[in-house]
Amino acid sequence: MTKFLLISFCLFFDIQQSLGQCQFSFGSYRHTKQASYYCHQYVKAALLGNWVDMATGIPTHPESGFLSYSGEIATDPNFIRVCSINDARAVVPAPYGNTSYHSAIKLDNGIFASTPDASDPNIYTHQSATPFTTACPQDVQYFAAIPNITISGVSAVNQGTQFTLTLTNNSQPFPSFIQLSSSNWRINETGNYFSEVPNTRTATSITLIANTLIGNTDVRYNLVTGCNGDNFFRIKTIQIMPNCTGTLNGGTLNTFNVVPTGTNQVVMYLNSWTWVRTSGTATWSTSNGGKNMAFTINSGCSTFNTYNASCNLTFTFCKGSSVSSYTVMDMKTLKVIKEGTVEDEDINAFLTELPPGSYVINVDGNTTRYVKSN
Repeated sequence: MTKFLLISFCLFFDIQQSLGQCQFSFGSYRHTKQASYYCHQYVKAALLGNWVDMATGIPTHPESGFLSYSGEIATDPNFIRVCSINDARAVVPAPYGNTSYHSAIKLDNGIFASTPDASDPNIYTHQSATPFTTACPQDVQYFAAIPNITISGVSAVNQGTQFTLTLTNNSQPFPSFIQLSSSNWRINETGNYFSEVPNTRTATSITLIANTLIGNTDVRYNLVTGCNGDNFFRIKTIQIMPNCTGTLNGGTLNTFNVVPTGTNQVVMYLNSWTWVRTSGTATWSTSNGGKNMAFTINSGCSTFNTYNASCNLTFTFCKGSSVSSYTVMDMKTLKVIKEGTVEDEDINAFLTELPPGSYVINVDGNTTRYVKSN
C-alpha cells in the first residue's frame, strides 16, 4: 500500500502542475524499459547508488536495485536541504504540506530528470528548470546527497577514558554549503554520560571523557546549511564500559607482570573487588573494599583471580631478577616462538607484541600460562 501511494503522489504532482498556475510542458522523452520504481527511488538510486548516468538520466543498473530504496528525499538522512539550486543535486516540489510528492535529479547539464509513474515506460526530462524554480519558488526545496558524512571515533570506551570524535567526509572535501561550527555539537542530551575536555572543541572534532555511568548514549552533530534548521544531523552512539584496569606500583598493570622483591601495590580503578589467589605462595592482603591489594613474592609466580559485578580478571605476578631469561611457547603448536634474556621492565613490552593466543611463559624457571585476547 505504501509503495502504491508514493507512486501515485509522483504522478499526482505532474497532473496538478499541468492544470494549475505552475503550468509547464514536458521536454523530450527518453525511452527506457518498463519501470517498476517510483520517482524517489529513481533519485536515490542515482545519487546514493550511482545507478543513473548523470549526463543522460538513463538508468545504468537493473531496476531491482532501484526497488531496494524506499521513502522520500526530505526524510532521508542521506540528503540535506540546501539553499541554492547551484548546490542541489535533487529537487523536491512540495506544494501539499511537508510531504515531498515528487522528486527529480539535476543532471550534469542542469536539466532535471525523473520518472513520473511505474505504469509509464519513459524517463522524461524537463528541458527547462522553470517547473522547479521561477514558476513556483515557494513550493520548491533543493537537496544534496551526503552519504559520506559520518562521525568517526571509538564506539566503546572504558569509564574515565578520554576520546575524540571527528566529523569526517571519508577523505573527501566537506561540501561548501554545510556550515561547520563547534556549536553544532550536542552532548549529554540524555544523562550525564560525558564531560567535555576544556578547549578541545573545534568545528569538526570534540574531545570528551567518559564518566562513571555505564551504558549507551549518543553524541550528535547538527548539519546546518543556513536554510534547514537543525533537523539534519549525524549521531555517534558510544558505549561506556566498566573500567577493569588498575595500576601496579604506580605503573601499568598487565595480565603477566614481573615484580621486584618486597611489597608490591595494586590499585584498581573501580571499587569493590574480590581477590582469590589461585596458585603460588605470595602473601597478600586487601584494603579499601578490594580496590587495593598488596602482595609479596619471594620466589616463583603467583596467580590471582579478581572480580566484581562488572569484571572478571586474572593476573600473574612473577619474582624476577634485574636480567631474566625467558621462553614463550605457543600452547597450540607446542613450539617455542621466543626466547632469550631481557630486562625485567621490558618483559611486558615483548608480550604485548604477541598475536592473540594461548602461551606458556617461563621466566627464570618460573612457568605460567598467558592468554592474550583481541
